[in-house]
Amino acid sequence: MKSPDKRKYDRYDTEVKVYFYVNYEVKTKVDYQVLDKKQKKLEHEKHHATTRDVSAQGMCFLSNEKLNKGDWLYLEVYVPKSKKPIPMEGEVRWSENMKEDKKEKSKFYTGVQLKAVNGIPVDASIYFDESYRIVWSAVLESILGNFRKFAQKREKIEK
Repeated sequence: MKSPDKRKYDRYDTEVKVYFYVNYEVKTKVDYQVLDKKQKKLEHEKHHATTRDVSAQGMCFLSNEKLNKGDWLYLEVYVPKSKKPIPMEGEVRWSENMKEDKKEKSKFYTGVQLKAVNGIPVDASIYFDESYRIVWSAVLESILGNFRKFAQKREKIEK
């Protein structure tokens, strides 16, 4: 049974053209490591995931690992056409098994509340963009900003 939605900010499907005027699939690859809070160091194993959606303060990704609510993560988000990953930190809010076929290896959707992007606190970066009439943040700018710039360049070329 699914728990009630407790998100503070709306989710935007990164494959939907309406929200960001993007008519191509926007998926990002994520590498992440769990941070041991007591020892203040990263686990050695790096895990891989693919984003499902993103919001002003968080993201959902699909991976092979079940994470625990409260796990602290260090993430490296790889945006297409960018050479360097975007460093982020966040806390796992939930992790659910995606059971489509029992014969396949388990995969898990995990929701992460992001706390920092490039060392910038996410909460301090959230604002309402009057021109686009949307809540925006360092999270959305870091992941979707390049696509917005690409779309703007394309619009200029087409005019």
